[in-house]
Amino acid sequence: MQNPFQFRRRGFTLIELLVVIAIIAILIALLLPAVQQAREAARRTQCRNHLKQLGLALHNYHDTFNLLPQGCFGAGTTGAGTTVNYSTGFGNEWQGHSVHWSLLPYIDQSSLYNQLNPNHSWNEDNTAVVPPSQNGTLNNAKIGPFNCPSDVKMNTTEGTTNYAFSTGPNLGWTATASESGGMFSRRFSKGISDVLDGTSNSIAASELIKGDLDGNVYTLGSDYVRGQAHSGVINRVKPTQAQLQTYSAQCAGGTTNHISNAGQNWASPMMYGSLFNTVAPPNTKFHTCHSCTGCGSGDAEGVWPARSRHTGGAHTLMGDGAVKFIGDSIDLVLYQNLGTIAGNETVGDF
Repeated sequence: MQNPFQFRRRGFTLIELLVVIAIIAILIALLLPAVQQAREAARRTQCRNHLKQLGLALHNYHDTFNLLPQGCFGAGTTGAGTTVNYSTGFGNEWQGHSVHWSLLPYIDQSSLYNQLNPNHSWNEDNTAVVPPSQNGTLNNAKIGPFNCPSDVKMNTTEGTTNYAFSTGPNLGWTATASESGGMFSRRFSKGISDVLDGTSNSIAASELIKGDLDGNVYTLGSDYVRGQAHSGVINRVKPTQAQLQTYSAQCAGGTTNHISNAGQNWASPMMYGSLFNTVAPPNTKFHTCHSCTGCGSGDAEGVWPARSRHTGGAHTLMGDGAVKFIGDSIDLVLYQNLGTIAGNETVGDF
């Protein structure tokens, strides 16, 4: 006889179980984007703060030397073989040192800076000199303020960077003083007194996307095309929208000859090593592209725009140390005007 005080436990039916699973799936689907957005917001804040640190370092450097760092410190070479002794001449600036290198003492990296040998190429190890050059090894240092956490990690042992300093709305690797209208130049040092347009209206630095080191597959944004002549195609300073479209279409036909090492070396003074230009807005649809056929990196004139992994634009450091998020849709002429330091242009809201 069944005990009247006993009862049989009833389990979930299949339909009830499916309903619970569906509800959990919906909650997860709603929650994950919110979590991802929160994480990206934190990464963006950190990325912005890194640029802010570089802005403070620039001003501290200027307080010390009354000049901003040269885009390629240590220009020109004499001597032969593996020993490179810098002279005051020009011609081999790609062997010099980056703005990042100059700023090391001002971002708590004095010990690293003091070990580097300024008389040798940024990527050279040479134990036969006094003091020995271990630049190539030392420049593999991973430095937090040089990298934006929103970007993917680069599969390399070298010291990477997501931040580049502005040469202005020219072709970047220009050697002509009249074309060097930005805050930084391959050959010339500028001071705050040269920023006649006002430091709050002049771009100092912005972001770039690190390459994937895959020379077989071209990726728009992180990779750059080489061997595309620009003479007669685009203006050397402030190319027009139509000219950029024409040049980009030309570059699209040469993507098999590309390089995927953007941001691989913070010590590199070359374009997309530590420099960029403002001829095109951030995250532009135009190809990153330069004229040199056999260059192994960014020591060539071309279109080198700011790029980021952020939706809608890129963080941009202004000359006064402020960091602004400049949108992809900014007017081309306005953006180019922001790239100059003494253009006497009218700059509105941005």
